[in-house]
Amino acid sequence: MPYSALLYLLLGALALSTGCSSTPLANYEELDSLSMVSAEFSGDSERALVDAENKHEAALNANMTFYAPFHMAQAEQMLTNARGLELNGLQEESLKASAQVIMLLRGATENKNKVEQTLTPLLQQKQVLETLNSPIILPNQFNQQMAKIKELIINIETNKKPLSMGILLDIMADLQQLELDTLLTTHWLPANNTLEKARAENAEKFAPNSFIKAINSVNNAETFIRNNISNREAIKREGFQALRTAQHALYIARDAELLVGLTHQTAETVILGIEDLLAKISRALNMDSVTHMALTDQANAIAQAAETQRSRLMAPLQTRISQLEKQLELLMTEKKEISKE
Repeated sequence: MPYSALLYLLLGALALSTGCSSTPLANYEELDSLSMVSAEFSGDSERALVDAENKHEAALNANMTFYAPFHMAQAEQMLTNARGLELNGLQEESLKASAQVIMLLRGATENKNKVEQTLTPLLQQKQVLETLNSPIILPNQFNQQMAKIKELIINIETNKKPLSMGILLDIMADLQQLELDTLLTTHWLPANNTLEKARAENAEKFAPNSFIKAINSVNNAETFIRNNISNREAIKREGFQALRTAQHALYIARDAELLVGLTHQTAETVILGIEDLLAKISRALNMDSVTHMALTDQANAIAQAAETQRSRLMAPLQTRISQLEKQLELLMTEKKEISKE
């Protein structure tokens, strides 16, 4: 989110928060509206209890505990009281308790609306992090940031004190940093870990060229991610390319180290193993044996055969595509002629 837009939204949030009164949670027993809620059920305490239970279940499903934890805690306690009173035959008291539950849940909804207006940028960033799987990828860091947001929500719910712009901006900056950290962990860290493994296995010695390419690729991927945080698809491609380059350096180094220590006999075994792999490919292409050639010539012959077969297979397909394109062009022409009529 652009800084100017973020600042505008947070200024609006600050205005909303400073407009709140400094009163504690309402004592719903003193509210006239409590009597009105009770009257809705015409003395039917059982119906009131069922309605309170249904509304409480709906509030839980709407994640109201996140948006109004105090209201929800009070509502749950009062609902437990209402159930006990109903079981003991104290219908008037049960009706009153159920009405209190309903009032508390209404208050929770009001607080949710206030939270969504006041903390809009933070909640939007929270959704971004959840989309990136930050709760799974970096659970400790995510939980730390959610604790900060929950503290703000409690502050709004209890009207303790006005929110400051500095606090909102600091939390937003932390959330955006967590977004970057999540992207780096997902798309850059696997490549960097592979690069470090290659370094530990002396890739710099046994595969210097491949190792340098891997270093550059991994460094470039990190720089790209930091500078293009919103370009998710490009970040994915850069990270994947860096990983493949690092893997290439690792495996080339391993193979090179193996070759360095070969004796004449083991060298022949390795060459015959490679030749066997080439033979499997040639058989799959229905080629005659090419083992009378040097390994490089065998590979070139197999590549040429594969290209020839690909061209032979593609030719009928290209012809069919051309035919369909002509048919489509004809249909479009006929459609235009009909529309003119």
